[in-house]
Amino acid sequence: MTVVVGLTPGERGTAALHLGTMMARSAGERVLVATVVPTPWPPSPFPGEAEYLRYAEQTADQSLARARTQLGGELAADFVVRHARSVSSGLLELAGEQGVTLVVLGSSSAGLLGRVGLSGVAERILHSTHVPVMLAPRGFSSAGTRATRVTVAFGPSDERSDLLQRSAALADGLGAGLRVASFASRPVTGFSGSIESSAEDLVVHQWARQLETMIGAAMPAGEGAVATQVEAVVGQGSSWSDAIAAVPWGAGDLLTVGASSSVVSSFLLGSHASKIVRNSPVPVYLMPRSVAD
Repeated sequence: MTVVVGLTPGERGTAALHLGTMMARSAGERVLVATVVPTPWPPSPFPGEAEYLRYAEQTADQSLARARTQLGGELAADFVVRHARSVSSGLLELAGEQGVTLVVLGSSSAGLLGRVGLSGVAERILHSTHVPVMLAPRGFSSAGTRATRVTVAFGPSDERSDLLQRSAALADGLGAGLRVASFASRPVTGFSGSIESSAEDLVVHQWARQLETMIGAAMPAGEGAVATQVEAVVGQGSSWSDAIAAVPWGAGDLLTVGASSSVVSSFLLGSHASKIVRNSPVPVYLMPRSVAD
């Protein structure tokens, strides 16, 4: 099984490489570090186009050389330059190949430092692949750590989905603990509003008890090695950033967020899920989910 790291020159590629190696280290999988050189079609007759392609090839080779040096002999790894019509299409081709279990990408350079930012490449890949995708916060560095805890962003809409079970399986595969979190973004004036419309009149400790009941319904005791060790937490604040920051995070933490699919997109993030992703201080694992009929 293989973790594909989409490498780009600069900071974004470094963060993706750190995250990809952390996931491969934790799961005992192989790493495929890939750079994509866009090849326009039809070919351009202008001399400047050929010069640009030579520069892109050179840059890709240099990026892979740096990645090879960074990894050393720690992990089983392959390095490849893929030629495709675009970066996203090249990575999608790799994601579609047999044995790929995860695609790891960096955040947009326009995003906040220490937060996840969806780049244009990431958005195009999310709409087209059925392979789980992970996003590294901008500036992320694993420093040789392993994944130690999987936190599930969970709400009432997930009660009938397989998000919790799949997150538990991920935690087991990584040898990590499992935590379930719900986030409440409420205005400063009286904290009016709620985590979900069905919980508008519940205070935080009541919601936490309800969350524990939902966890028990979604994943009965004894299902999976970590099923009986689930921690439930609620983060609240005047903004999504504050609500997520209210929950303690540490090195080795991952956040799983469920995504639905449709005929036009493999990954559809709801409005709350999108805000959680964009304010996450830890790597985000975007997990396709299904809902029971």
